[in-house]
Amino acid sequence: MKRLKKWLSLAVLSTFFLVSILPVYADEIDDARNQLQDVGQKINAQQSKLNSAKKQENTIMGQIQSIEKNIIQKENEIKTLEDKIEYLQTNIAVTEENIELAEADLQEKNQQLSDRLVYIYEKGDLTYLEVLLSATDLKDFLTRYDLLNMIVEQDIALIESINQQKKTLELNKSELEVQKNELLYAQDSEKSKREELSDQKQDKKKILTSVQQEKAQYEKALKELEQTSKELETLIRRIQAGTSGEQQGTGVFTWPAPGYSTITSPYGMRYHPILKYNKKHTGVDIGAPSGANIVAADSGTVIQTGWMGGYGQVVVIDHGGGISTLYAHMSTIIAANGASVTKGETIGKVGSTGWSTGPHLHFEVRINGVDTNPMSYI
Repeated sequence: MKRLKKWLSLAVLSTFFLVSILPVYADEIDDARNQLQDVGQKINAQQSKLNSAKKQENTIMGQIQSIEKNIIQKENEIKTLEDKIEYLQTNIAVTEENIELAEADLQEKNQQLSDRLVYIYEKGDLTYLEVLLSATDLKDFLTRYDLLNMIVEQDIALIESINQQKKTLELNKSELEVQKNELLYAQDSEKSKREELSDQKQDKKKILTSVQQEKAQYEKALKELEQTSKELETLIRRIQAGTSGEQQGTGVFTWPAPGYSTITSPYGMRYHPILKYNKKHTGVDIGAPSGANIVAADSGTVIQTGWMGGYGQVVVIDHGGGISTLYAHMSTIIAANGASVTKGETIGKVGSTGWSTGPHLHFEVRINGVDTNPMSYI
């Protein structure tokens, strides 16, 4: 009987555990599972963003653009230092000339004072007294007295002038030392910046060289260029659609790189030495040194400036009538977006930004956004 009661008690307790406690644990497990799934989804989303970011960073143009930005920054810093060095050198030259003139003038005044001191030492106060006693009358005496006072005052003024010039000379020499120290610091800074610039250009060259050695990467870069060209075509059409379309220029273009006429790569299909098949070149490449002027081929309105993928830094000008021109690989952009420019006006400087292994101007003419042979318009 006792054993039966014991089993009945155990059965009641088991039933209570299953009915009351297990559902609580089941709910907690479901909550934990839901939280885990939510965390997993967030991790996947973040991983997807991370992969996308890494993919963007690893694009050829992305790497080159990052280096180009650093190169442009360093070139601007070097230009600022060059201006400072030129300013300091000019100031130093002026200060040295002023010191030289001041020393010559001071030497002359010192000689005058020396002569006066020798004369006074040799003649002494007796001379002054003799001058006064030699007066013939009172009027003559007063005249001689006034003249002697003037001589004494001139001697005092000469001494004060010499002392003041000595102080000024010392200040000029101190200023000269400060300027020379500033010049040395600026020259050292410029040298350091040039070394950094050289390193960055080498980094870009290594990337381009490695790409040239890898056909797949090279083809990827060219596809990026082609994609940018298509985007540019769409962009020009969209912008031109919102304009009056009236002719702004003469229709006859001037040469966009004054003083440099060598075409290093013509417009049209060309055989690619690495890809081993023909690829279209959408403009003409004009050989010119970095920093050479780039001018507007005709009058018009600037509709695009800035970085455009493999083109590097570009300026696009709308000339009306569906005609536009593009100037690529610039080192410096001068024309502002939305500005009106006249034929022959400087709009930028030749460079090697973007997909470029050396300084040159890539020049395109587009009709309703589609590239055409620029030589037909020049």
